[in-house]
Amino acid sequence: MAIKTRLKPLTRLKTPSEHPATGVILVALGALGFSSTIFFARSVVGMDAFMLACFRAWASFLFFCVMLPRHPHTLRPRAYRREWGWLLLMGVTVGATGMLYIYAVQHTTAANAVLLNNTSTLYVALLAPLLLREPRPRYATVSLVLAMVGIVGITNSGNAAPRVGNLSGGLAALLGGVTLAMTILISRHLRGRVGGLTQIWWSTGIAALMALPWGLGVTREQLAVNYAPLIASGVLGHGVPYLLYFLGLQRAPAQVVGIVALLEPVSGVLMGILLYHEVPTLVSLLGIVLILTSIVLVSQKRSPVLPVKGVY
Repeated sequence: MAIKTRLKPLTRLKTPSEHPATGVILVALGALGFSSTIFFARSVVGMDAFMLACFRAWASFLFFCVMLPRHPHTLRPRAYRREWGWLLLMGVTVGATGMLYIYAVQHTTAANAVLLNNTSTLYVALLAPLLLREPRPRYATVSLVLAMVGIVGITNSGNAAPRVGNLSGGLAALLGGVTLAMTILISRHLRGRVGGLTQIWWSTGIAALMALPWGLGVTREQLAVNYAPLIASGVLGHGVPYLLYFLGLQRAPAQVVGIVALLEPVSGVLMGILLYHEVPTLVSLLGIVLILTSIVLVSQKRSPVLPVKGVY
């Protein structure tokens, strides 16, 4: 009876059914959104990557602040006070992932940064069954192998082995893969207790505070020239994609989400072809095919899943 009393504030929310197909679609759309950062970042002039990261985070956070009246549950933190620690940790991992990735891009090759950052898929596949008690999806092992080979093909462009580049950049990208995996695992852990909109509000707010020092040196002239791509990068390239990820994690296992998230480098390659006439190598195209195949395989249902009741 005491347990029911403690959970009562949370029962006003609605939990989505465990529906992997819907989760896959949401995460796939989120991956496409993350890849749009390529276009927005290249549209910014006179600002370095860390300045861009700061204002991207703040634009994202302010956007979700505007949405708060439509989601009153977020404004009642006592209703989910038992999860404050997890939300704080997830905000730190979201902020750290963005800054580590930007540092990696600056200090090693972009290909190595993408490759090492996407090792998050491997960590999620290994840890989700242990930490979240998730059953392994059907064809999980085959999908993971295909996905990792595919990402090597996309980022390595045919070289036998990726160059390490600057050691600090490589380590930053590798650590960014760890923090990204932590974000996915924490979000899935919060399923049924904290909704996606609440998660994203906390995450973007903490990430914005972490990135604040890099925005203090920006001038008004720089903001006046770049306000449009900065807002678009924050909302469309950061905030909304993370929200789609968190909503997807309400419906699909973390292992599935980790592999579907590899659509981001795939869509990045396709965006390069369409917008910048960057012709990929044959190995890169093969990598795309392998990743898409892995996503199709891991999305297959092990068995029919019944709807569950809980928190949205």
